[in-house]
Amino acid sequence: MSATPLDEEETPLLWADDEIGAPEQFWRVLIVDDEPAVHEVSSLVLNSLRFRERRLSFLNAYDGAQARRLLADYPDIAVILLDVVMETDDAGLQLVRHIREELGNDLVRIILRTGQAGLAPERLVILDYDINDYKEKTDLTAQKLSTAVVAALRGYLALTELADLNRALEDKVAQRTQELVQANARLQQSLNALEQGERAGRQVQFKLLPQPEWTHAGFHFSHLLMPSEFMSGDFVDYFAIDDDRVGFYIADVSGHGVASAFVTVYLKRFIATALDSQRHAQSSAIADPALLLGQLNHELLRDRIGKHIAIFYGVIDTRLSTLHYANAGATPFPLL
Repeated sequence: MSATPLDEEETPLLWADDEIGAPEQFWRVLIVDDEPAVHEVSSLVLNSLRFRERRLSFLNAYDGAQARRLLADYPDIAVILLDVVMETDDAGLQLVRHIREELGNDLVRIILRTGQAGLAPERLVILDYDINDYKEKTDLTAQKLSTAVVAALRGYLALTELADLNRALEDKVAQRTQELVQANARLQQSLNALEQGERAGRQVQFKLLPQPEWTHAGFHFSHLLMPSEFMSGDFVDYFAIDDDRVGFYIADVSGHGVASAFVTVYLKRFIATALDSQRHAQSSAIADPALLLGQLNHELLRDRIGKHIAIFYGVIDTRLSTLHYANAGATPFPLL
């Protein structure tokens, strides 16, 4: 709507207070007013304005519909000089709602200019609409307009820089999240491979166990081993030393998992070697529990296994029905 022209006797401000350049060479300013003279005077006053070494580039709309199209085509508009009364008494206010609510544009700074303040009282408009400044055209001089635009540009710049920082942070978070997802996927693959290896190791370890049910010279042996993990340091064995004697042991290697399971293989080999020596008349330690466990302790220390074994080892004389045994830290003590 028509209003008193800007005071042309005042010199437009030249702002060059900031020396940091920007990739773009101008700030987009949208002038929305149904009076062509307002467009001409506003452009004339602001044409020489510089902010952060960037000039202003003007877009012109003469009603709300034109303004909406320009807003859709130019999402980087920094400042809008907006008239209230155009094709309708509240066309400008409706455009404000469109910008903030429908477009979701919270960056652009809106300076409301009205020549009929009675139709849009400042107190009500400021409270009800998300605008950044309110000016009556009758009071708006060239200096006041320039000052208002520079203040709006400062606000727009601060918001866009903050938005850029937020986007950069979101990108970093998304990138880091993707890296973590990929790392977790690789970790899961490694865990799956490890689990497959442990399953295979469990099968090997269980194959080293004696048969579940075994009878020799009237003595019946059986076992049930239930490790808490795929592989464990728990182990049992029973075997014939000769026609009249049977050896057996219950062992618990310190720790859990693969490392402890490997020590049970070490133990199995040690017993097998001692048994072979007995059968070849090279050593009778397999029939002497205390001597055998002493030799086992010596080898564990010599080989620096890094594990200890709690073991109960017994030898049954089936002819005399006697038991000779040695216990090396096995608790609870086996029931006899």
